[in-house]
Amino acid sequence: MPTNFDLEKGFSISDNVAIRIGGTIKYYTVTNRDVIFYQKTHDAIAADSTESYAEMTDLNPPHGQLYQVYKIWVDGNVKLYLKQPAATNKFGTHRSPAGGFLTDRISGLKGGMYVNLFFTIDNPPSDQLVNEQQISITPKIWWIGWRYAIEELKTKPAQFTQVTITGIAQ
Repeated sequence: MPTNFDLEKGFSISDNVAIRIGGTIKYYTVTNRDVIFYQKTHDAIAADSTESYAEMTDLNPPHGQLYQVYKIWVDGNVKLYLKQPAATNKFGTHRSPAGGFLTDRISGLKGGMYVNLFFTIDNPPSDQLVNEQQISITPKIWWIGWRYAIEELKTKPAQFTQVTITGIAQ
């Protein structure tokens, strides 16, 4: 049975979470939380060029933590592509998996574009930036969300919210 969940407010202490990774579901309770307001300044991207996908190791939580990013803010005239896991595009569609991206025009409205991304240990996203401009750009990407301390539950709780780390829940 799902609990009420507000994207911006995130989980509260004592909320129960079912984390689905592939075909495995485990149940946890939130024991503490803190904010994520992380700015990643990328190296300068040359005019009309594309970075390789790179794992966001700074968004790889330690054991016993769950990260939730609910907003991404692109500062710089680039396209941001995101994968999680490394082979799965996050913003595209089934028919156009590489068609989805964020830009400063989309994500700059009201301080970031709403997304709903969850990360556990060894499941961080990978990002790629594309500069289609005729000048070099040094972009900054803001990752805004929550960092939760979690403890595994021995049994399935009566109420919980399920989150899927990789892919769409079936």
